[in-house]
Amino acid sequence: MLRRAIARVLDDRQKRALKSKLHQAKQRFVRMWLNYDVAQLHAALRRQGINETDTLLVHSNFDPHSGFKGTPADLADALATFVGDRGNLLMVSIPFRGSAYDHLALNKTFDVRKTISMMGLVTEMFRRRPGTLRSLHPTHPVLASGKDAAWLVAGHEQCVYPCGPGSPFEKFAQLGGKILFFDVGFGAITFFHHVEHLLQDQMPFKVYDDRLFEAAVVDAGGVKHTVRTYAYSKQVPRNADKLEAEMLRRGRIRRGRIGNSRMLLVTAADVLACQTDMVKAGNYPYDVTV
Repeated sequence: MLRRAIARVLDDRQKRALKSKLHQAKQRFVRMWLNYDVAQLHAALRRQGINETDTLLVHSNFDPHSGFKGTPADLADALATFVGDRGNLLMVSIPFRGSAYDHLALNKTFDVRKTISMMGLVTEMFRRRPGTLRSLHPTHPVLASGKDAAWLVAGHEQCVYPCGPGSPFEKFAQLGGKILFFDVGFGAITFFHHVEHLLQDQMPFKVYDDRLFEAAVVDAGGVKHTVRTYAYSKQVPRNADKLEAEMLRRGRIRRGRIGNSRMLLVTAADVLACQTDMVKAGNYPYDVTV
C-alpha cells in the first residue's frame, strides 16, 4: 500500500533516483552485516549437511546482494574446491530458454566446447573452469568435476531420453547424490525429469513428445556428430511447487542461510521416493486435471 502511494506522487525521474538510493543502501547493509568469504561458505555447506565426499548437483543464482565476497567465477570455484577430488560437483548447462522441443526444432548445432549455458552465470563460469567436463547432449548437457566426472558425463550422446537411462542424472542417483539450491527456488530442479521418466508408465499423459529429433553436436575434439533425442512434452506443464510442498510436509528439505544467501538441500533418494508416492496416489506434480 505504501509503495503504491509513493508511486502515485513521484514522477519517473524521482522513482529512478529513489530506487537507486534504496539499492545503494541495501548494498551497504549487506557489505557491513551479511558478507561472507569462501572459508565461511565452506563451513556453511558442512553445516547444511554436505560433505567433501558427496556427489553434489547445484542449482544456483548469483545475487549481487547475497553478501558473497567475489564474482560468479569465484563462487563456482568455491563450490568446486569444496568438493575437490574426493567427491563430485555437477551443474546443468541447458543451452536454451523455453522448451526443449522448440529449441530442437531450430536445428542449432550444440558445440560442447563453445555453446554457453543459459542456467545462470555460475554455471557458465563453472563450464569455463579448467578441469570441468561437459556431457555431449544437445538439450540437457551436464557439467562435472571431481573423482567420477569422466564417468558421469560419458555416453550422454547415446541417450535418446535426456535424463533417462545412461544419462548423468541416472548416474548421479546411483551415487546417492544431493541437490543444493543456492539462492534459487526449488522449481529449478532438473532431476524431476529423471524421476518422471522412471514413472512415465504410471502417468495418465505422455511425458515425451512423439517426435524423435536428430540434432547436430560437436564434441571436445571438434568432430561433428548426430544425436537422436526425444523432447519433453510441452502439453504437460510441470509444477515442482507441488513436489516441494509435499517434501516440506515430510520434512525432507533442509533449509539454511549464510549472509544474505538462501540454501535448500534435498537428496536424490528423497525426491525419488516422494515423487513416486505422489504419482501412485494420483497427486501428480503437474498442472493437469485427470
